[in-house]
Formats: sequence, C-alpha cells, structure tokens
Amino acid sequence: AWKPEARLFDYYERAHINHILAHQNPATGMFAYMVPLMSGSHRVWSEPFDDFWCCVGSGMESHAKHGESIWWEDADRPADMLIANLYIPSEADWAARGAKLRIETGYPFDGHIALSIPKLARAGRFTLALRIPGWCQGARIAVNGAPLPAPRITDGYALIDRKWKAGDQVTLDLPMALRIEATPDDPRTIALLHGPVVLAADLGAADQPFDGPAPALVAADVTQGFAATTAAVPAYRTAGIGKPADLSFAPFFQQRDRRTAVYFKRFTQQEWGVEQQAFAVEQARLRDLERRSVDVMHLGEMQPERDHGLEAKLSYTTTYRGRHGRDARTDGHFQFRMKVKPGPLILQATYWGEERNRLFDILVDGQKIATQKLDADRPGEFFDVTYAIPEALTRGKSTVMIRVQPAPGMTRAGPMFGARIFTPAGETRT
Repeated sequence: AWKPEARLFDYYERAHINHILAHQNPATGMFAYMVPLMSGSHRVWSEPFDDFWCCVGSGMESHAKHGESIWWEDADRPADMLIANLYIPSEADWAARGAKLRIETGYPFDGHIALSIPKLARAGRFTLALRIPGWCQGARIAVNGAPLPAPRITDGYALIDRKWKAGDQVTLDLPMALRIEATPDDPRTIALLHGPVVLAADLGAADQPFDGPAPALVAADVTQGFAATTAAVPAYRTAGIGKPADLSFAPFFQQRDRRTAVYFKRFTQQEWGVEQQAFAVEQARLRDLERRSVDVMHLGEMQPERDHGLEAKLSYTTTYRGRHGRDARTDGHFQFRMKVKPGPLILQATYWGEERNRLFDILVDGQKIATQKLDADRPGEFFDVTYAIPEALTRGKSTVMIRVQPAPGMTRAGPMFGARIFTPAGETRT
C-alpha cells in the first residue's frame, strides 16, 4: 500500500486463485483443514457440526475478502490516479472524480479484460494504472479501440495518462500459454501453469486410495507434450510424456474432490533410462529386505499398533507426506512387541530428515542399544537407520519389547515412521 508493485500483486493473485479458492467447497460451503500439494493427496473438508476447526474461522475471513484490493487510488493524490491491481469482474465508485468504473472479464481463464468508465462527473485528466503480470509476454492495450503501442511502465504497471470522459473503453489483452516453473531449489522439479492458474494432474477420486509412484514428465520440451482438451478452462492431457501413464490436467483449485499431483520431476529420455535403472535396483533391494524381514511395525496405524501390543505415555501419532508415525514427549515413551528369531538381527527405524534437536534412546527388553540424534541433516526425505541387536537379548525368545523414549533432559523422541527387524544380508527369515 505504501508503494504498489505489480510483482507483489502477482504473489497476491497467485495465492488468491490457487490456494484461497481451493480452500472452500462451493457445493457445500465447507472448508479444508489444509490444502496439501503432495502427489496423491486430497483435501479433507469440514462438517457443519462434527468438524469445526480454527481453519473454518480463518476460512470465513478469507472468503469475505474476494473483492479486496481490486482497485486502489493514489493516497497522496486521490483524484490523479486509479490503480487496477486485480482483474476480477467488479465496479468501483471513485468518489474523488464522481466516477464509476467497471471490469468485465473471464480472467483468470481468459486474458481479455474490458475496462469501461460508464460514469464520470466531468471530463478530466488522470492516470489509469493497469498491472501487467510478470508471467505475461506481449500485453496489448487499446483505448476506445485504438492500440496504445508503447505505454509507460512503472513498477510493473502500465500508466495511461490522458483526458478521460464518460463512456471511454480500455481493453487489456494478456496472452496466456501453458508454461512451466521450476521450484527455487531444484530446476528438475516443476509445476504447470496457464496464466496465473496452477494446473494439477488428476490422480483419481478422493475416496479411492492412491498407492502409485509420484508421476513424472519425460521430454526435452515438456510443454510440447501437452494437448488442450477444452477451451472453456485451461485443461490439457499429456501425449506420451507422462510416466507411468499419461495424465489429464485441470486447474488445481477446482479439483476439490480429486487426488492430485502439482509438482513433477522432469527427465530427458536419457535421464529417464537412468532413473528406471535406479528404480529397479531399489526395488530389488526392497525385495531382498522383505525376504530377510522377521517382523514389520507400521507405527501410527491402529491395527498394526494393536497387533504389536503398543503401549504409550505422552505419545502422539502424526502423518508426514502420507506416512504415519509416532513420537513421545517429555517423560513419555512408546513401546511395542516385535518378533525375533535366533541369530544376529538388525532393527531398522525410519525418520524424517528435517526433525531437529531430537535425542532419544532405543531399548530392547529394557536394555539401551542406541541413542539416536535427529538434527535436520537430511532435508526433504525419509531415511532409515539400522541398529544391531545383541544376540544375548534375543536368545531363547520369540518376541522382544522395543521402547523409544527421550534421552535424559530431552523433550521429544522421534517421530518414528515404522520399524523393521531383519536378518543380515545372506540370511533369510524362517
């Protein structure tokens, strides 16, 4: 508000269209607890009586503001400049000029914006400032049908300074095309956009499970592998570049009852070949690990925890990126019983790589076998840690109790996203 800049309203507009509009279901009026972006995820909606979270209250506040900041006037010279920040069908009553202005448009799906001045108390000179989005190349402006070839651009706004009268018409055309944007930290992770609208791949109905791999896009030029399927909204389908199968894309905010993918790894054909080989190696490793496994514990899931006799104090379940886990707080713990067999065994635990300042002990039948530290040194990934179980702790036993608790003086243990006991390489379970 101190100094309007188009780049800031680009951010505002992107959040408004792609996140705030995604956060309410217009068919029911209900609000999403969160709007997840992980591949295969979906939105969970509130209920009129049973689920009324704090997000519902902030949701009501957000959706009362759709008309906010479309139009501004220059606070220092309120009769000299009117600013159009957002292209939302609307009317503005400009008291300083005794004027009414109107925007008519199909934006954000259509890049044609018609701005008119149906009322103006008296003809006069002032500046009309139109935001030119940063994603747009080749914006075109016309006043009363006459092209404005080289408008002055300041801070991303096209400034039209002239003598205006009632009935004047301005058109702004913002060419839109499918494009990709990479994440700031990884040029191989991309999102697809059309104008300001983020597109998402449809991965199926929200009430059906999704257990496939996150989809990828394989092409030297990704956008050339998309074909439009409708003109009413930006909707596309990949043609041979979607892996493991081709995908249909539509605006993310509209896919309220679907599982979606928003971010994609992109590969060239050569890179995809390498990726497939690495995937095959990893699958072979997992099959070998399964052959050697004696027992597997899925923490944070009701039936597996019951099956393994889980006991807990000041312990809570959690879910990160679709994986369930469990932690323990100050003076708390969680413990569960796992199967063992004679001979050397290994306990494996899975953690999230961005947890920090965690130090906790792992015990087998009351004897500490390891102290684990988590300090955010594996950002963005789950990782496994293995601990050798002394044979003396399993000799003559069919099960042991695994216990996880904060180290002395520490406040948190875990979260742990599953545990597995298996034999060393070269041995198999019996």
